[in-house]
Amino acid sequence: MSSTLPYLDKPSAWSSHSIIASYLNAVPTQSRVLDVGAASGTLARMCQHQTLRLFGIEPNPDWAEIASPLYEKIWVCSISDIDDELIEGFDAVVLGDILEHLPDPETVLQKLVECQRSNALFIISVPNIANLWVRLNLLFGRFDYADRGILDRTHLHFFTRRTLIHMIQNSGLEIFSMQVTPIPLELVSRFFVTLPGRFVYAVLARFTRWLPTLLGYQFVVQARKL
Repeated sequence: MSSTLPYLDKPSAWSSHSIIASYLNAVPTQSRVLDVGAASGTLARMCQHQTLRLFGIEPNPDWAEIASPLYEKIWVCSISDIDDELIEGFDAVVLGDILEHLPDPETVLQKLVECQRSNALFIISVPNIANLWVRLNLLFGRFDYADRGILDRTHLHFFTRRTLIHMIQNSGLEIFSMQVTPIPLELVSRFFVTLPGRFVYAVLARFTRWLPTLLGYQFVVQARKL
C-alpha cells in the first residue's frame, strides 16, 4: 500500500473490506485474529461490535499509530521481518490487499501457515490483474502505474485467479470459498453512494459475479490449513 497517501476505507457492501468483515462474523468469540497489513485499522473499525482479540502488523508508523487503539497489540514492521514466535497460534489470519506488495509473497504465506495450528482460517484478498480495464490497456500497449488500484505503483506481484489459487494451495491451504468484488465505484464518484448510483453499483456487482475473471477487481478467498 502506498505510504504517501492516506489509506481509504471501502465501506460498500461489495468491497473486500465488507466481505472480510462478514467472514469474521462467523469466527467464534475471543478468537485471536492476526491482521497483516492493518493500515489505519479499517478491519478493526468494521469489527468493533465483535468480541475478537485483534492483533495487527503495519509497517507504516503513521497508520499504525491511528490503528493501535483498536488492537490488542500492533507491531510496526513488515511481515517479512517479524519474528516467528510473534505470529504463532492464531485462530484466523487476514491478508487483505497485502501479498501483492511483498517481494516474495508465497514464502511469507508459507511461513504464516507453518506458524498456525491445523484448521486455522486464512482470509486473503488480492487485485485481479486480468480485469477487463487492464486487458484493454494492454491491447493498446499501455501498462501505466497509478497511485491506487490494480496498477498501484507499490505492487510488486500481480495475480490472476489461477495463479492465486496455485500460490494458496502451494502454501498448505485448502480453499473453501472465493468471492469477487466489482470496481470500487464509491471511490470513483460520490454518485455511487446515492440511491440511483447504488442501483448501478448493484448491477455491476451482479455482472462481476457472472464474469469474475474478466470484470473482477479483487478476489477474496477463505482457506484453512490442512
